Amino acid sequence: MILTIVDPISLLGWIPFLQPAGALGNLWWLLMIPLILGISIAYRATHDASIDQFWQRVFMFVSKSTLSMGSLALVMYLFVYWVVPNL
Repeated sequence: MILTIVDPISLLGWIPFLQPAGALGNLWWLLMIPLILGISIAYRATHDASIDQFWQRVFMFVSKSTLSMGSLALVMYLFVYWVVPNL
């Protein structure tokens, strides 16, 4: 797998919700981290009664969510490339 660097010129004609993120190359999955961060900030802001340990809880939510999504991706990869071909 070859990692590519984002070319800002190629992003000029990109329509985010109508076209896939082809300009990001193989790094598109890194968009998961700011998405999870925004979701966790919004979730913690609406569900916590106090501001005590707000950022600690946000980063725990981000780390748990990122690890669980990575684990799910690994399980699905193993299932698709090892289990399904042997059926």
